[in-house]
Amino acid sequence: MMVDQRIVNTLVVIVVIVAFRLALGGIFKRKLRELAGHTLLANTLTGILIVGLAIYLLYLWGIIQALVEITLTFGVITVVLLFTIKDIWVSNLFAGISLIGDKLINIGSEIEIGGKKGKIVEMTLTVTKVRIADNRLMIVPNKKFREEVVVITKRR
Repeated sequence: MMVDQRIVNTLVVIVVIVAFRLALGGIFKRKLRELAGHTLLANTLTGILIVGLAIYLLYLWGIIQALVEITLTFGVITVVLLFTIKDIWVSNLFAGISLIGDKLINIGSEIEIGGKKGKIVEMTLTVTKVRIADNRLMIVPNKKFREEVVVITKRR
């Protein structure tokens, strides 16, 4: 029966780390016990060794490569989604930021946009809600305020 080389390597690394920690603990107890913080130093070195061991074992078992591949996959999906929603959401978001900062257009202002007259009742980062004459609510994407002519009939 053949033993997987990764298992042998894992056991050897663990034995070496444990032996090093025991030897380090013995040296600190005999030689450096008068120094304040010798336990903290030993624990810090042990922590560094354990992190190194964990990274090595993750590499040895191929887990780091799998994590990198998953991360890259999610990154590519995110980039594709951002390009997809760029025109829809991002342009409205930036137009909304500039619109909210615009002193001429506020909640309560009466405007005419796209041939419709109404009163602004709500402004968010992506849309502005306008109550038109027949008491219906018109939802206007904020980028329309930057693309079309807006007539302000009454400022609040």
